[in-house]
Amino acid sequence: MTLLKKYVLFLFIKVYLLTASGLIGIFLIVDFFERIDEFLAKDAPMIDLVSYYIFKVPFIFFYMAPQAVLLATVITLASLAKNNEFTAMKACGIGVMGITFPVILASLFIALMVIASSEFVSPVTNQKMNYIFMGKIQARASYGKIPTENLWFKSINGDIWNIDYFDPYKSRLEGVVILKPGINHSIIQRIDAREAVWSINKWEFIDGYIRKFNNAGIQSTKYFEKKFFPTPETPKNLSKANKRPEEMSLSDLYKEIQLQTLEGKDTTMKWIELHRNISYPFISVVMALLAIPLSIRSSRHGGLLFCIGINIAMGFVFSFLYAMSISLGKGGTFDPILAAWGPNLLFTVLGFYLLLTMDSEKAFPI
Repeated sequence: MTLLKKYVLFLFIKVYLLTASGLIGIFLIVDFFERIDEFLAKDAPMIDLVSYYIFKVPFIFFYMAPQAVLLATVITLASLAKNNEFTAMKACGIGVMGITFPVILASLFIALMVIASSEFVSPVTNQKMNYIFMGKIQARASYGKIPTENLWFKSINGDIWNIDYFDPYKSRLEGVVILKPGINHSIIQRIDAREAVWSINKWEFIDGYIRKFNNAGIQSTKYFEKKFFPTPETPKNLSKANKRPEEMSLSDLYKEIQLQTLEGKDTTMKWIELHRNISYPFISVVMALLAIPLSIRSSRHGGLLFCIGINIAMGFVFSFLYAMSISLGKGGTFDPILAAWGPNLLFTVLGFYLLLTMDSEKAFPI
């Protein structure tokens, strides 16, 4: 039995590598013809063009992995059925779950591999890919740049900062205003300074004044030449360049959510992005659970093309519902967890139902 499981596993892996390579290759070819004009218009060196598509492979792999699992599962099971190997295994007393367990296990491994890539590989390659296309080819001045002018942000302690200019190399601020809100969100203190420099792990504010407010208006004004103020903001925090979502690892995205929560910002969209990045790879397992019973059933009524057609149709239905669920989550209708994981749970239940009703002669037993 162990030998037969290894045979099914190796057959699935071989087919998966072929289907994944084919899907990634098709995506690269289509994208090449869409973007080649922009590379040629900028007279970009060949190394940039080649590097761009090498760095894009992990990005494509993230989205193509579930589709490749779906096709690989269909082709593997159809191949076993065509050669009567599936029937021979069942005659030896091996159940459907026993035969297909290696496929489910392999799809789970692929999902975990995609998540590992999203954490350690994709953020780096996506950043390099975007730098080549957006930074060099499209020459976007703001891409990957540290924001330095007219900065507005809310600190984690609740203070509201406004900075006219930030020099990240000298750790120096110009035109600093810090507003401290009270319990009822009214401003109780305002700090103005001509400049501030980072010194001894603290900001030293130079040439400024402190104004305190009460319900009647200005309570007091005090001028200072040099003064240290305890603040949670550091030059390292201010030097963070704006990253696109695909350039952030799962841990980076989670840290960003925690920081924005402390700053009082709405993190709904970030939570949806995080749960989507985790749930999407596990679509591979869902696709395997669906493709196994659908392939076995449809093989009774038609050939390989019929099997592929039935499974692709189910894949399209899942993709549509998944995209709609994510959209409803972004619109506030669904909770982020429900938006990202709801379709996976629904179709996982459907997959197990189809497996448990495998003996039915109907393609879709009800």
